[in-house]
Amino acid sequence: MPLDPKELRKMDIKDLYKKLDEYNAELLKYRAESRMGTLKNTSAIKNVRKDIARILTIISEKKRSSKKNEKTT
Repeated sequence: MPLDPKELRKMDIKDLYKKLDEYNAELLKYRAESRMGTLKNTSAIKNVRKDIARILTIISEKKRSSKKNEKTT
């Protein structure tokens, strides 16, 4: 099940980085299983990559908005 961007936006950056580490480890595991030929759900790699992209997008949005807030104050 894909991550909900609304829930990701509620998280702070530390939690997003933790979740990013979890998904990177999961992607590594899926790639190893794929190479060995034991991966049952081949679309799992694509789904995890998309979730990683979602997390990275939210992180960059948060960084951008914090820079804007610093400039205005």
